[in-house]
Amino acid sequence: MVSPTGQAPAGLIRFSSKAREKLAAGPTADPGLTEQFRRLAATLHHARQANGLNCVMVTSARPGDGKTLTAVNLAIVLADSYRYNVLLVDADLRRPSIQSIVELGEGVGLSEVLRAKTEQKLALVRLSERLTLLPAGQATANSIEALTSPRMAQIMAEATSRYDWVILDAPPVGPTTDARLLTGMVGGTLFVIHAGRTQCDDVQRAIDSLGREHLLGVVLNGVESDPADDYYGVHR
Repeated sequence: MVSPTGQAPAGLIRFSSKAREKLAAGPTADPGLTEQFRRLAATLHHARQANGLNCVMVTSARPGDGKTLTAVNLAIVLADSYRYNVLLVDADLRRPSIQSIVELGEGVGLSEVLRAKTEQKLALVRLSERLTLLPAGQATANSIEALTSPRMAQIMAEATSRYDWVILDAPPVGPTTDARLLTGMVGGTLFVIHAGRTQCDDVQRAIDSLGREHLLGVVLNGVESDPADDYYGVHR
């Protein structure tokens, strides 16, 4: 069953102290960063109004480009500024990253549920009033079989019917095929590029691999600029 359990904690108390300065909400949020994610969320809001889009995958060409923080911040803003009920899914089963941003102990997550011989209830974590996390659980090298299982398709179908938005933090495209396997389960893909780090050839190969028809837009982060300028750029 894909629905949150328990009471929502106040604010963003489940986010690690080290990550809070990089978040787009909360008392320490940078106004420029928040505004850029509101712009990105506005693009998705209009897409939802126009064609019913409510499930997006966030990925990149290589690890370290900022896809996880992009997914987390997008989910936060959709829940906080637009008041949507959002499910954030850590679908990077090989190398889960959201656990470094959210203060969670070890426990059952998506990986264990997908690999279980019998159907298990999802261990969802309420992060705020309108934001829920489905953690990845323990890392596994056999993620392809799990992500292509009928149970994964069932989880995604139920999630998109219960939540206003489902945001997936997917593995990077370059090292694995996992992200490509997820394109058929989502409405579109946001591709994250880190300025000065992501190589053009890697970007080209990754986008060609995903299929341009699945691409909603590109998020450029890590741009060195004047404090008054944008921190994140969103381009279609």
